[in-house]
This record gives sequence, structure tokens and C-alpha cells, in this order.
Amino acid sequence: MNMSRSAVMCWVLVGAGALMAQPPMLPIVRFINVRSVSTNSKELNAIGFDAIQAAWKSKGINLAVERRYDPAAVEKAANVIRDMYGDEGQKVRVEYTVSDIAPRSLQVSFEVIQLCTCN
Repeated sequence: MNMSRSAVMCWVLVGAGALMAQPPMLPIVRFINVRSVSTNSKELNAIGFDAIQAAWKSKGINLAVERRYDPAAVEKAANVIRDMYGDEGQKVRVEYTVSDIAPRSLQVSFEVIQLCTCN
């Protein structure tokens, strides 16, 4: 089979285009931290990480160590944490940060901040 130079070049360009069209590989989550912060004299009753992970799993949120990072899952996970504290009668705000860890890894940190229950 004798292909012309232009036909070979077309196949090379098509192959390169297919590779470039694939979405980039998302980094891997290496660490997940949840830290609670009390802002008044009544301590915040922390919820264990195992219970939080179980709630994420039951709600189909795919956030776990050694899994691909999904920004939408992190936002949903923060909402689940907030709701869990709310179910226990605690008013909180949940903030999160995502930090790069070389190579192509991340740490996801949640901070559960107690809201003032002052009257």
C-alpha cells in the first residue's frame, strides 16, 4: 500500500486533533480535611469524618481520597456538611479551599465555621 505524502499528513493531523480534543486529565485528590471553628463560648459539636463520608456516598457525591477531582462534587460536599450540622441544630457556614500538591494532586480542605447564635 503506497499512500501519498498528503494522505499521511492528513492522518497525522486527524490523530493529533483527536488527542487534543480529549479533556485534560483531572488531578487526584490526595487529602481531605474537615476542620471546625467555634466562634463563641458554646463549642461546636464536630461531626466525625466517617459520618460525613457516608453522607457523601449516600447522596452520590464522588469525593474521596485517590479519586479524580470534581469541582462540582466539592461544592455539593460542602452543602452536605452544612446540612448535617443544621440537622443537629447548629448554624454553620462551610468554606473550602483546594490546594495543589505536586505532581497533579490536590488537597481539599473544608472549614466549618460556627455562626453566632447571639440574640
